[in-house]
Amino acid sequence: MLSKSFYWIIVLVSAVATAIIFSLATVFHLGFRYDIFPRELIFGFTFTLTVWWYNLIGFPFVEKRLLYRWDTRLLHAARVATTLIFSYVLVWVDERIQWLHIDLDLEGYANPEYANEFRALITAGIILLMVFLLDTARKFHNTRIENERLNLENSIAQFEMLKQQINPHFLFNSLNILKTMVKNAEANAEEYVIRLSELYRSLLISNQRQKIPLAEELLALDNYLFMLKARFEDKLLVSRQLAAIGHSCFVPPFTLQMLVENSIKHNVVSADRPLHIEIFTENNQIVVRNNLQPKRSIEESNHIGLDNINRRYRVLSGHEIEIDQSATHFTVRLPLITI
Repeated sequence: MLSKSFYWIIVLVSAVATAIIFSLATVFHLGFRYDIFPRELIFGFTFTLTVWWYNLIGFPFVEKRLLYRWDTRLLHAARVATTLIFSYVLVWVDERIQWLHIDLDLEGYANPEYANEFRALITAGIILLMVFLLDTARKFHNTRIENERLNLENSIAQFEMLKQQINPHFLFNSLNILKTMVKNAEANAEEYVIRLSELYRSLLISNQRQKIPLAEELLALDNYLFMLKARFEDKLLVSRQLAAIGHSCFVPPFTLQMLVENSIKHNVVSADRPLHIEIFTENNQIVVRNNLQPKRSIEESNHIGLDNINRRYRVLSGHEIEIDQSATHFTVRLPLITI
């Protein structure tokens, strides 16, 4: 919204300009007169302030009390008509009481009887034009702010929807792993349950935020990797070099976990073909890379993974993730979020 101080600057500048123009016009017609020049100066300044007051305070007051049911075109017509009438009445009253003007002041004009009314109506018309321009600028500014607010609300709603998609997806896959471990009576099943509970607690907490510190994300990733190691042992090798930026940047919750899960989902993980996953920083990006050894038959995808991460980054930072696939590696680059 345009500030009140901005309106006051416009009002005062226009009032001073009108006062100077009225005074100089008198000098042009009558020459410089010590008894007339100050009166013209005061009249131009006072008249302009009064017409501004009517347009910024007087007419809006009447509009709210009496004309609130009128449509926009009728309100504009009413403002124009009443402003011109108000201006004419101001001049008419001033001339009758001979306060700021006396008959001598307008002798130099071609038609002194109506010269003052003519000047007043022209000035009122210019003020009306300025009022409409300011009103248009204010509406444009408010519309832009409202659009930005709606875009922000839409982004937040979209982000919340994306986060809600992770919960059932993550829990379903984790329980499938636990089911396999319990079925095989593996020794690490109890520790797996503890890690799963810690991980899911982290998920519930982080889902209350749009982004979390990378250090917090890495703690959750540790629990997830323990769960994966319990299942794959030396078939899965994960290395990471992120400690230096752990406290200075943020990521959407469970981004790294989803990328690791995506790598396992689409690649062979076996003793003779271990899966190598690297997590490191490069060129102000977090890089997650795995050796490419795709499965012959890939399980059906519900399109949550990479698309979900990409949309969340777009909402948070305005940037998208970079995906690169070569003959030997699959790489995802995440923009650093530092605020």
